[in-house]
Order: sequence, then structure tokens, then C-alpha cells
Amino acid sequence: MRVKTKQVIPIPYYFIVLTLMPLYFIVLLLPAQADTYAFVEFNNFLDDYLLGQVGFWSSNFPFSSKVATNYIGVFGPLFAFVFFIKVYKGLVMDPDQYKNHTAFKYFFAALGMIGLVLFLIYINYIGSVDLGSHARKWRFFGSNVFTYALFSSGMLLILYGMTLFCYSGFFYLPRILVRRWRNKRA
Repeated sequence: MRVKTKQVIPIPYYFIVLTLMPLYFIVLLLPAQADTYAFVEFNNFLDDYLLGQVGFWSSNFPFSSKVATNYIGVFGPLFAFVFFIKVYKGLVMDPDQYKNHTAFKYFFAALGMIGLVLFLIYINYIGSVDLGSHARKWRFFGSNVFTYALFSSGMLLILYGMTLFCYSGFFYLPRILVRRWRNKRA
């Protein structure tokens, strides 16, 4: 009889709080519009040398939301990598949870994961969605700086979660499937 492995995913809460705090400072402390020379120059720098107007921003506070989306786009992947390294050191996964997964199921799950990763890349680096003028439910997040900060925090947390999701889907699970296939052949 096999002993069930206790799954452990250590979450670095202090790291998460430390990386989310600048989003709140950006959105709550920066002006809605680039109204001084320094802010106009910084806005031009974002447009010329960084990502410009990408991601989920708000026309109700275009400058601070542009800074927030650039913060997520520039630092998000780096923070997500550090987050993954911190979690990976203590990560324990139960391989038995994948005993019903087949290569066929994995193929379609992998396609879905690739689609999700491509969507996140598109929305954070190419596309642009104005939450301030969006219809109904999304307008709520673009109408107030605090709700926008919460929404932006969620976008950064999604990047963190995607690192674990991609690790389990593109490295851990394929290894289990290959090992299972080799054991059946032997």
C-alpha cells in the first residue's frame, strides 16, 4: 500500500505583499493625468522606451494606470520567476493526483494552457483594454483608483500563478506521463 504524499505549496506572502505595494502607491499617489513637466516626460518615456499604453488601463486616470500596466509588464515576469524559485524550494506535489491523466487529455490541457499564456502575453504586452469606458461589470474596476489597484494586483498575481501552472503542466506532468509510459513498456 502506497502512502499518500502530502502536497505542499509554500506561498511567500511577504514577497507578494512587497511586490504588490508599489501598484497601490502608483495608483493612489500618482496624479490621474500627467500634469507637470516631470510627469509629462515620464509619460513620454513610457511611450517611447517602455510598453506605452498596454494591458488593462483606465481612461479615468490614464497616467497612473499606464504606469501601473508598465510596472506589471516590466517587473511582472521577473517577480514571477523569483516567486516560482521561492515556491519551488519547498514544493511537494503528489504524483498520484495525475493517475487518471492520459496523453490525450494532457494534449488538450496543454493546448488550453498555451492559449492562456498567449492571452496573458497579448494583454500585457500588445493589447489594450480601457476599463474606464468598458461596458458594465468591467467599468467598476476602471472607475475608482482603489478598485483599479485591486484589479491590477490580480493581474500580477495571475502571472505568479501562471509560473506554477506552467511548471506543473509543461514539466512535472509530462515527466510523470513519460515515466508511466516507460513503465508500461518495460
